[in-house]
This record gives sequence, C-alpha cells and structure tokens, in this order.
Amino acid sequence: MKNALFIFILTVFANFKLQAITPQIHHIDSILIHYVDFNLMTTIGINCNSFESTLPYEKVILRDSIYITEFKKMLLKDKYTTEYPVDVRCKIYMFTPKGVEVTCIGNHSLQYRDSLYEINHLFIDKIKEFISKGEEVLNDTIIQHSPPLLMEKSLFYDSIRQRCLPFMKKEKIDTLKILIDFYIDRQGNAIDITVKGWRNQSIPITLQNEIIALFQEKFKWFPSESRPYKIKQILPLTLIGE
Repeated sequence: MKNALFIFILTVFANFKLQAITPQIHHIDSILIHYVDFNLMTTIGINCNSFESTLPYEKVILRDSIYITEFKKMLLKDKYTTEYPVDVRCKIYMFTPKGVEVTCIGNHSLQYRDSLYEINHLFIDKIKEFISKGEEVLNDTIIQHSPPLLMEKSLFYDSIRQRCLPFMKKEKIDTLKILIDFYIDRQGNAIDITVKGWRNQSIPITLQNEIIALFQEKFKWFPSESRPYKIKQILPLTLIGE
C-alpha cells in the first residue's frame, strides 16, 4: 500500500512538473509569419518589438492544419533556456480562439511568453520550410508589447554609443557587444538595469555604471497605469568604434 501511494505521489509530481515547464497553446486557427533573410547582418540587435519598424519584412500565412500541428509540436518541444538575446529575423503570430500568441526567432534563440530558449539550425530550416508553404497575406497584423520610447531611436542608440566610445578608444576595441537587461515601470522609467558583455566579453564596472546612469537619467518611455507594474526588456547592441 505504501509503495502504491509513493508511486501515485511521484506520478502526480512528475505531471505537475511537466505542466510547469511545458506551456499550453490553445487550438491554432492560422499562423502569420513576418520574416527577413536569416543571414541578414545588422549593426544593432533587433528585438521583438522593433522588428517590424526596423526591417523591411515579408509575410506569409499558414492555414493548413498539417503544418500548423507540426509547428505547434516543434514550439512546445522541450528546449534549454538561455540568457542569449534574440536578434530577431522572424516574428510569428498564432491566432487562437483565446487571442493572439507571439514568438520571435533569431538564429540562436527564440522568445516565447517572456522566456528565451536555445534553438539550432534544424529549427531554422523547419521555419524556412513553413515559410515556403505559406500563402499570400491579405490582412497584416503587428503587435507591440513594449511601451514607446519618448525620443528618436537614432538619438537613443547614439547616446549609448557616445558613452562607450571613450572606453573603446582607450582599450583599442574595434567592436563592442553589450547586453542591457532592464525593466520599464508604469511611469516610463528604466529600473533594475544590468549591463554585461556578450559571450563573456569583459565590461568594466565604470562603463556599466555610466550606461546605467544614462538609462536612469535620460531615457523615458510612455507611461501608463494600465499595464503591468514593470515590463522586461533585453537590448543587444553591437557598437563599432570610430
């Protein structure tokens, strides 16, 4: 009896863990894919919210239930989580009876429901296959989850670059890759800011503090009391020296 009870508890616990790490998706009616060439090179990382406003994307829609089922299984298959940011080359909208789900995909990782997961070239090849099977899009959709920045994006990026250039010149660094991880609160302020280098590139604490101060003192986003109390943002940047 004790063994049976023990096995029952293990089974319940295992099922609970599986549900906790495997997101559930409602029935998908159709899938809209916005995409660019996955080999496209950009001087800055493209995040999920800036993709459509930054890159001249193409679009197709999938309605065939066979491909939709394949995509759903592929998306929900167990993956390793990662901190590596998504340099977006493809943004996918899944239309369900409960609303629209969004996932953004780069060459090394994907973002889904505020989590980041590792992917490989086989995953990318399958996405390309889905794109090749897509139909012409009549009605487009764009969903932005990030509050709008209250300044020109070119000025925003140039301000960060100007803070980094003296350090790059002093250390004789031609290219600096940094990752800025922060939240935007309801008042439009950047909070909980961290700065680090991509792939273990060292960033001195003095430069980290300068960038953090820049975000706290100069940058503001559109305020709103109706959104969550803070929204996570991950900003990958590749900076080129003079």
